[in-house]
Amino acid sequence: MKSKFLRLLAIVLCFATLATFVACNDGGDQETEQTTETTTGSTEGTTEGTTDGTTEGTTEETDFVTPEMTVEESGGVATVTTTKGLSYTVSGYESVNGAAFVFYSGLEFNFSADTFSEKFNRLTLNYRSNAPVHIYVTYANHIGEETVADFFIEKGEGDFSGLILDYLDKKTATSITKIVVDTCENKKASFTLYHVSTEKIECYTGSYGNTKYYINNDSFKLGVDMSWGGAICYIADLTCNIEGLENLVNKADEGRLIQQSYYGTPTIPGVYEPGEFNGAQWNYNPVQGGDKYGNDSRIVDIVVTDTSIYIKGQPQDWSLDGAITPSYMENWYILHDDHIEVKNRFVDFSGWNHPVTTQEIPAFYTVSYLDTFVWYDGIDPWTNGELSYEGSLNFWGDSRYAADCTFTLRQSNTEAWCAWVNATTNYGMGVYVPNADVFFAGRNAYNGTMDPDDGACGYVAPLKKLKLVSYDALEYSYMIATGTVDEIRNTFTENKDFATNEALEKNSVSIRYPDGDLDLSDMDFSNEKYCGIFTSPNNTMLEYDATEQALKCTVTGGDPYAAIEFGSSQTVYNAESYGTIEVVYMIPTTNSTTNYSMELFLSTGSTASAVGGKSVTRPLVADGEYHTLTIDVSGLAFWSGTINQIRFDYFSGAAVDDVLYVKSIELK
Repeated sequence: MKSKFLRLLAIVLCFATLATFVACNDGGDQETEQTTETTTGSTEGTTEGTTDGTTEGTTEETDFVTPEMTVEESGGVATVTTTKGLSYTVSGYESVNGAAFVFYSGLEFNFSADTFSEKFNRLTLNYRSNAPVHIYVTYANHIGEETVADFFIEKGEGDFSGLILDYLDKKTATSITKIVVDTCENKKASFTLYHVSTEKIECYTGSYGNTKYYINNDSFKLGVDMSWGGAICYIADLTCNIEGLENLVNKADEGRLIQQSYYGTPTIPGVYEPGEFNGAQWNYNPVQGGDKYGNDSRIVDIVVTDTSIYIKGQPQDWSLDGAITPSYMENWYILHDDHIEVKNRFVDFSGWNHPVTTQEIPAFYTVSYLDTFVWYDGIDPWTNGELSYEGSLNFWGDSRYAADCTFTLRQSNTEAWCAWVNATTNYGMGVYVPNADVFFAGRNAYNGTMDPDDGACGYVAPLKKLKLVSYDALEYSYMIATGTVDEIRNTFTENKDFATNEALEKNSVSIRYPDGDLDLSDMDFSNEKYCGIFTSPNNTMLEYDATEQALKCTVTGGDPYAAIEFGSSQTVYNAESYGTIEVVYMIPTTNSTTNYSMELFLSTGSTASAVGGKSVTRPLVADGEYHTLTIDVSGLAFWSGTINQIRFDYFSGAAVDDVLYVKSIELK
């Protein structure tokens, strides 16, 4: 069983990646090391590593002077010549304004056979587009066969760079003959092609078949696996003297690592049909490392310096077999003296309407030797307050333990870091993600091994509940530090302002816990602070409605629910003390139907979270008026001991955008 299961199942239950340089090899002939060959116009104006106008991180921005362009039309074909020495013909357009071609689809740029005659493995387009586009580049591969590589380009103006399809096989190409441009949004667009350049860059891999690449400074050695989308597969603390401990990252398969992974739409009839996983229909799930069948993700671009790596990849869809997603993941890995900085960027080009759901930012796997989970659970951040420790966490993907693996941050807690350390040596590795809301952590098959390829591992995912928006970049940064707990904390404290991750607030719903210890036996949602007590909503948007002075629950996908974690309270609630549960609610008449029921999963005693057979179901009235639903729980055999969680599956048969207002929930 692949370990991706361990992570993804848990999300469903709870909330829903310097070796010696090897020169590029073309058909077995050794090329000159670090040689850059360029074609027409050379690489002047090419922003190395800049993608879609992004110059952050390891990229180095250079000025591109827009060339003067001459356009001559004849019989629906335009001939374009630029002062940078590039000439091409254009067809498939509706009109032209200067050198901007207006089209619906199939805009075609053709080049003469001698325009690009030198070997290359990377091409750069300088462009302007008023909409996101999908381009198809036709070139001759290393044995002269016609090959088509497709790329997505964001709306805007700048440089886009992409690698040929067999870059990782150390091949080169020649002779770009055609570039076809389609719109992503199925509507009229305008596109200008200022320049195309090619170059042959290093192949950042080891010996043939080894797709790992490493960088290091005096403190760290970091490795990424190109076949796994450039995900982090190796982190070594070069100052650590613990015998046998080298790589701190578990890399047993493409589902582990330290990597990006996001969750989107369920089935869209006639448009998108995801596969199954763990016996259930899965959702759209771009995963940096690959899919559950072991298919590799695609490398689109790469830029490397002595102490940094920029990598752009096109991930696989987890539940499908070899279905590359219409999305890009970008990663900047930067080594500092005392920490590793990572910047992540994700753009989805599907055009689909995704639900609000819980996202891993990022997925973070460690070797089993790091057995103890550490985090700060207070409301006075960065004051060296007492830390919390969990030394025997179970498997996070088991519904019996999922609630125990959930650590929700308080509203005022900006000290959003956690670590996995060894209980004996107090040594480990931590991750700091500003603006994360929850840490979801656990251990699988714990055996204490230092082996990064062993099935046993530790896991944590800082979480944020948000909606993926097509064509809109999702960006955030995080920091990795190693050492003792105090050293890790000091590093994060000294660098706490390295990023704010304010962008994570866009299209998001807070799932933090209020600072105070609220009375969970009498929850009055006219008091806005109570609206934050639900920490695990699934396909549900929760917000305070000032007009109704109530909690507004909006359905965003199938199987909507939200849970209250009584175990997060400092107060212990005993089931035998409460005989009924009263819910005051209202269902608007504007909803899709009037036929609803609510199911409450009651988790008490040794049951930590929702389990089949331990629930009650009651019908609801949908007439736009407030009603009191009274549920007698006094005679239930499973209503005994400490109350751990109550999960409200508040609508059966609901449609997206259906709404339920909750005025209060009381245990009486």
